[in-house]
Amino acid sequence: MIPLSMMPDFAQRIARLLPASHAMNAFDGLAMGKVATFSPWGSVIVLISSGLIAFCLALLLFSWDSHNSTRRGHPLLALLALLPYVLGALLF
Repeated sequence: MIPLSMMPDFAQRIARLLPASHAMNAFDGLAMGKVATFSPWGSVIVLISSGLIAFCLALLLFSWDSHNSTRRGHPLLALLALLPYVLGALLF
């Protein structure tokens, strides 16, 4: 694993699409007291919002009845869980 600060700018933007980059940034900035590459509170917001969106989508899309053949929503709605990471990469 390469620290985010050692990567080129383009690779840093790509790495901000991954949850591990936000988790390590928040951990370094808030728990360890190190200088964070980007906003550690922004990373916490991105992680929490993605988790909440994924949980709500799971409630919406998942059907407990294995014999039920009706679709409750389009499976591509699950991609909305990635929206906070895309916004975080653009804003932070």
